[in-house]
Amino acid sequence: MVGVPTVLRRLAARLGVPAADLALAVVLVLAGFGWAIAVSGDRGDAPAPVRLDIPGVSRMEERPAIPDIPAPPDRFGTGEEPRAPIGPPLLPEGDDSGGLDDGMLLVNLIAGAAVAVRRRWPMSAFAVAAGGVFVLQDGLLWPGFLAVLICAYSAVAYGRSVRWAGALLTVAAVISASLFSQSIPQMPGWASPFAVLLPAGLFAAALRSARERAAAAARRAAALEQEQAATARAAMAEERARIARELHDVVSHHVSVMVVQAGAAGKVIDQRPDLAAGALSAIEDSGRAAMAELRHLLGLMAPADDRLHPQPGLRELDTLVDAVRAAGQPVTLRRDGADVPEGVDLTAYRVVQEGLTNALRHAPGAVTAVHIRRDGADLLVEVSNEAAAGEPGGPGAGRGLLGLRERLRLHDGTLQAGAAPGGGFLLAARIPAAS
Repeated sequence: MVGVPTVLRRLAARLGVPAADLALAVVLVLAGFGWAIAVSGDRGDAPAPVRLDIPGVSRMEERPAIPDIPAPPDRFGTGEEPRAPIGPPLLPEGDDSGGLDDGMLLVNLIAGAAVAVRRRWPMSAFAVAAGGVFVLQDGLLWPGFLAVLICAYSAVAYGRSVRWAGALLTVAAVISASLFSQSIPQMPGWASPFAVLLPAGLFAAALRSARERAAAAARRAAALEQEQAATARAAMAEERARIARELHDVVSHHVSVMVVQAGAAGKVIDQRPDLAAGALSAIEDSGRAAMAELRHLLGLMAPADDRLHPQPGLRELDTLVDAVRAAGQPVTLRRDGADVPEGVDLTAYRVVQEGLTNALRHAPGAVTAVHIRRDGADLLVEVSNEAAAGEPGGPGAGRGLLGLRERLRLHDGTLQAGAAPGGGFLLAARIPAAS
């Protein structure tokens, strides 16, 4: 068996109105119907009208029957009893004031039913509810009055234009003031203070709530602005750190190559000028490459145009290895990995670049091996070198490995750096290839 709430929800969905509004309309309609019956019943309990026999006129006076009162003495001695006075209002014979007032019932039913569409058609709902009162002008009861108030609120709250809604309410107030000289519905004197003070209190509460919401919105906006400023500062700091890592990778590698080549050229310039010339040529190439990458980084910081070159990747490994070999470092390259995303590609390139730079600086002339392969879903990059054959360079600043760890952490990768099992140094990175 389908319950009443289910029926109301289905009917509301079919009408395209909220179920709560439809339920409220049903409650107001039933309350208005019961109230109208109660009021009509009270009228039916009134004393029956008294029929007055007037020569030539058959009228009825709707007043209580006058009890028998002893007639006063006849002052004039005529011996006739005085006749009862005739007082207004007089109703046509046959009028039945004890039945259900159809006009009063219709007024309240129209007003209550209009609540169902107060959000879908707010202006029309108020016009129908108030128009029924103005046209019929017959007994608006408290349920209907409450329905008119709800429709008036909805016209302002849900109408498309506050100005048009305010104009509609003003016109309705003017028409009501011109048609009715008393309050509709009529209220006892004790209810007047509530009718005046409660709306004033509700209006003040609404204003206070609006001010509090405005203040809360201002606080949220200020907090959001501060959060955005903090986020911008954090982004700037992160970008500076990224640029510092890029500068270190670029400058450290190429400068290391240039230092090694310059040292070699200085040693053989007297005995082997041709080797010295080759070293100087390698220095020139490394300097040009360093300048090109520096210009690229500066262009990323303040791009003057869109002519930017892609970041280096594993496809440039041959060029990188050739430059290191030209610096006098024997390097072997072996790679059997498949294609990887660009971010992983750049990170793998930086790992190889850092490993070769460290080998040039700390183990010049030592045999160095670069091995890149896939291990399941990961990309393994290994750079190993044997023990130093020549005089090692000075200690580095330690930022290279730190920058690599930061890069790998962005890709959920790991970095191992330490002594190799057979002697020498091993730099191994594991990068998830699908990151």
